[in-house]
Amino acid sequence: MRRLLPACLVALALTVSVAPAHAQSTILDRKPMDVGADQIGTIRQVSQDMLYPYRYPKLWFDVGVAYPVGNLQDRNIDPGLLLRFNQTFWYSGALSAYGSVGAMFGNDSYFNDAQNAIAAAAPVSTDPLNTYSGVDIKSRYFWMVPATVNGQFALKLDDGVDLSIAAGPGVVWTHESYITSRVNNGVGSEQEIEPYAIRSSSKFNLGWDARGGVGFRVGKGDRPMWMRLMVSGTTYYAHTAPSTNMGFALSFGR
Repeated sequence: MRRLLPACLVALALTVSVAPAHAQSTILDRKPMDVGADQIGTIRQVSQDMLYPYRYPKLWFDVGVAYPVGNLQDRNIDPGLLLRFNQTFWYSGALSAYGSVGAMFGNDSYFNDAQNAIAAAAPVSTDPLNTYSGVDIKSRYFWMVPATVNGQFALKLDDGVDLSIAAGPGVVWTHESYITSRVNNGVGSEQEIEPYAIRSSSKFNLGWDARGGVGFRVGKGDRPMWMRLMVSGTTYYAHTAPSTNMGFALSFGR
């Protein structure tokens, strides 16, 4: 046994001394991780992400045109201004959810301006006891305020480009008013507009909202600005009859 112990130590020493080089490799000698063919580009992207980590835009502001279709168009409501504020409260990868409050106006200025032109051309009554010119004018106004909660799916096409679709339920408040006024003589023969018939209707209905668009990153840094070209449709139901306002807007998010 004592003779075998020195022989084993000598054999172990010889085994270590003649071991192949790869058996004693260091971390510098190991193969790199499988990061694709463009390893330099991957390292550059990792360093960029460490310096400027991606932050999902949480606040979005939309401005554009509201375009009535269907029975809203049949009621002669003209396209008007669209304003909308959106805040993301949850996201996970390509999925997110946000709340939205907007305002859509019917562009009644052309109609109302035309009625004012009629009033300006109205004759002046010469009867001191009756200042009514015999001319009536009308004014109309339309507002639509939707509040919705939408689920969104955003597909990232490139580092600065994405496609998104979203839909969700909500409530829609609308207000319409039609005012009929008589044109009277005023002080110094100026006209006086006297409303005498005011018909207004305010409704609070269930509805839904759907959107789609393409987004572009327009800034740099850890919180770059994004811009999206959005198309939307907001529908509410009054006595089962749907009323829809289409929207074409620019959306800015940070």
